[in-house]
Amino acid sequence: MKAIRLNLTDANYVAVEDKTYFLKRHTYSTQLLPTTCPHRGGPLHMGETTGDGQSVICPWHDNAYKVCNLEKKSPPTVRVRNQFSTVVGDTERCVPLLKLSRYD
Repeated sequence: MKAIRLNLTDANYVAVEDKTYFLKRHTYSTQLLPTTCPHRGGPLHMGETTGDGQSVICPWHDNAYKVCNLEKKSPPTVRVRNQFSTVVGDTERCVPLLKLSRYD
């Protein structure tokens, strides 16, 4: 396993092998979530967050997905100030991408 550290001011979207993830920030938490909707592969990173921050709503079909369930499909993440760290497999390639999401 290898740890990857990224600066939030530079990127909030990460590619790990062929999967992509976005950082969703809420009042006191930041999660790394898959960018594609589990239902039909819609752009989940462009969806709205519910008022309580517990779910993300897919813009294609208005399906709401609990953040805690989406996190199960994501690499573990820790945020300290403007840095976030995640762990990926030794052979996996992790690439930070530019700010592509509506969540900064």
